Amino acid sequence: MPANPIVPDDLRTKLSRIRGIVLDVDGVLTDGSMTFDENGREWKTFDVKDGLGLVLLRDLGYRLGVISSRSSKVVAYRCAELKIPEECVLQGERDKVAAFDLLAKRWSLDAFEIVAVGDDLPDLGMLRRAGVGAAPSDAVQIVREAAALQLTKPGGAGAVRELCDLILEVRRGARADRPAAVEQPQEPGDGDVIPFPFGRN
Repeated sequence: MPANPIVPDDLRTKLSRIRGIVLDVDGVLTDGSMTFDENGREWKTFDVKDGLGLVLLRDLGYRLGVISSRSSKVVAYRCAELKIPEECVLQGERDKVAAFDLLAKRWSLDAFEIVAVGDDLPDLGMLRRAGVGAAPSDAVQIVREAAALQLTKPGGAGAVRELCDLILEVRRGARADRPAAVEQPQEPGDGDVIPFPFGRN
């Protein structure tokens, strides 16, 4: 497996037009596992490096949004921590294409200006709608085959950061690990890596 995704010139051109990022949660921001304690409270683990990549893009003016078919207080907490506006965190969405279109309208962006990241069948529609559809390395086969950008990292373990670094590289011609003219974010909190025990909605 290559260290970085192979990105042809035409895909780099599409990435250079990106202004918004739409993410699925389970299998993208997390590894897709579902853990519950004896009281039915849900636990999720997020990758701190993914979070920093999103912060760097957010601080450069990129729009960030989340579309999930499930609803979770853990997700709402994590998105608030990343300063993703509440109106851009769409949970309990059965029609992800309609949710994608809603975010595009709120952002005043065309579909070609948005990259969507998903890992399973419910994400196929929004991946096909987006200017660039991306999939983690452990996405189901049909989704990986449909994605224009096949990432080399799995969900919840670097796939989102890989995408963020690639966008930074393509957009600004800078090394992804040393983005210029970006204000350094605050040091990540402990909650970036450990699970959050919150109840479900």
